[in-house]
Amino acid sequence: MGACVSFLSLLSFTGATKLVKHDVNFIPDIVLRVTVDTINLDCQERVSTLVNGTYPGPPIYLEPEQTTWIRVYNDADVNTTMHWHGLSQSLFPFSDGAPMASQWPIPPGHFFDYELNVPADLAGTSFYHSHIGFQAMTASGAIIVNDASSLPYSYDDEFIMALGDFYSEEDEAIEAQLSGSPYTWTGDPLALQINGQSGNAPSPKTPNSSDMSCQPYEFNVTPDTTYRVRVIGGTATSFITFGIEGYDNLTIIETDNTYVYPVESDHIQIDSGQRFSFIFKTKSTAELAGQTSTWIQYETRAGSGTVTAWAKLVYATDPTTTNTTLTRRGHPGPDGYNSPKNGPQPAPPASSASSPGSYSPSPSSSPSSPSTGQIPNYIPSQPIITLPQDISSWLEYTFQSLPNYGTAPPSSSVTRRVIISTEQIVGQSQSATFPFNNDPWFDNPPLIPTTQTPYLVEILQSGTVNGALPNISRALANQETPGFDPVTHTYPAAVGDVIEIVWQNSGSIPGGTFGVHPMHAHGGAYWDMGSGPGTYSPEAHEALLAQHGGWAGSLRDTTMLYTYADTGGEGEVDGWRVWRTRVTERNVGVWMMHCHILQHMIMGQQTVWVFGTPEEISDYSNPVNGSLEGYFTYGGNVVGKEGGEVVVASKFG
Repeated sequence: MGACVSFLSLLSFTGATKLVKHDVNFIPDIVLRVTVDTINLDCQERVSTLVNGTYPGPPIYLEPEQTTWIRVYNDADVNTTMHWHGLSQSLFPFSDGAPMASQWPIPPGHFFDYELNVPADLAGTSFYHSHIGFQAMTASGAIIVNDASSLPYSYDDEFIMALGDFYSEEDEAIEAQLSGSPYTWTGDPLALQINGQSGNAPSPKTPNSSDMSCQPYEFNVTPDTTYRVRVIGGTATSFITFGIEGYDNLTIIETDNTYVYPVESDHIQIDSGQRFSFIFKTKSTAELAGQTSTWIQYETRAGSGTVTAWAKLVYATDPTTTNTTLTRRGHPGPDGYNSPKNGPQPAPPASSASSPGSYSPSPSSSPSSPSTGQIPNYIPSQPIITLPQDISSWLEYTFQSLPNYGTAPPSSSVTRRVIISTEQIVGQSQSATFPFNNDPWFDNPPLIPTTQTPYLVEILQSGTVNGALPNISRALANQETPGFDPVTHTYPAAVGDVIEIVWQNSGSIPGGTFGVHPMHAHGGAYWDMGSGPGTYSPEAHEALLAQHGGWAGSLRDTTMLYTYADTGGEGEVDGWRVWRTRVTERNVGVWMMHCHILQHMIMGQQTVWVFGTPEEISDYSNPVNGSLEGYFTYGGNVVGKEGGEVVVASKFG
């Protein structure tokens, strides 16, 4: 969705959609089973939505430009879907996993076959998750897209750091609280999760943890070894910042499935939906001087308080010991895993300035501190790293995609600008919504057949959305919110458009409070063009770009709409972010753009965009040997039951 590199990959594809039958002889490449079961989180039981019985779900490794069929069974008694976050489904717009936008949900007791074929330029770190209600708090898992050719950076091994948070109430209870009259806000989480463990115990207050789920997660590492850490922001609501005791040279090499010029930082900050990879080298045995482990300190920001969690780097005393907590390494080369590491490292462009932030180790974490000896069993009773409180300036106007990803559309090519503001509104009934431009969008899918229809399904059936044709002229004539079609409740765009999307942060009504919002786009990446305080103006934006050496943007799919003050006037704007995206014949379809905080999505902080005309979408999506009729009804023949057969649309067979 606007990423030149993805367009180049897709333009080489000329296959047409066709119907194929998956009968009892069909064997999917990967099977995911969604259940609702009781598991222990933070050393307490919770009824949770799980994938293959675990949280996080199993990691998926994909080879680029190879077709992978993933069968998702819904073994729960509620609807579910699976969204392949960060992987453009523009080849398969009817399989994006966004209920009521692109497809019907998977009914209980049924399965759905997803076809994935990931372009080589999306090598990197992503994740899959349910896209219904609050399920994604636990129904998620890592996706690693292996590199098709030489790796641009060298490292010896890697591991996944999947971040989450914990609420004790069940998914449906939280959904009811947020949509009730009066509504009940969830508040800060009770704990954070690092690969499913909260790191809250043992401590003097809780000396005996009942199970591993509240203990610090241990990353087993070898001294004097370079690691790639793949960090996944799988939180429901938490903005997390973290640092590693004794390590202030974390080199960021990837943002949202895109390799970037190396950027040094002494801490990492990440919100829901974002992904980063950084590399660092562990200390040598001599430098460790008998130290067997190192703390990783996690803290939340932008909440009503600070939630802290802990994990550990545990150093192997025997270098030959197999590290069972590490993932497998990247794409194998002729002389083993990650053979391209011997190649040169990309150098940052001359205009790129690394901004290491304001991290400073506390006295307790200095080299002469007793804490550098063996860490006791108790978690620290107080912070050992001073992590910055300000989040809005961290590496803004810094990340730059490597040259093979292309360049952002220049401002001169922008055909129109769409400004979208958002704020929380509490009505007279004390119900709360989070609309964009005063229009909340909800994706509450049915459990029984209904006249409500997913937007893409209606377009393919009748060429309409909500009974009307998406109309750009009507959207442009909308004086209150230009760009928004008030009849279809969509943002329509034409093939050939280069759209500059400006997200603005407004004070709540009532109260005038601000919140941070990780903004995510479906359908492919966009070019992030930076952010700033106050109300957006092109002049202020251009001045900031010039101030940062003519920074040319960065290819992303989830970036932050920050706050710059705690409170302001009701409906007053203070904070903006700019995206640029290009609409082509290869990304036509129905795509969501939304805040990735689960609570905010439930409260309507979502938009739906229609790229292309209904005719263009139909021509691109409809099979040459039949129709998509099985996709048109809830529980149609595109979903099957155990042992049954289905008829699915495929681009690759």
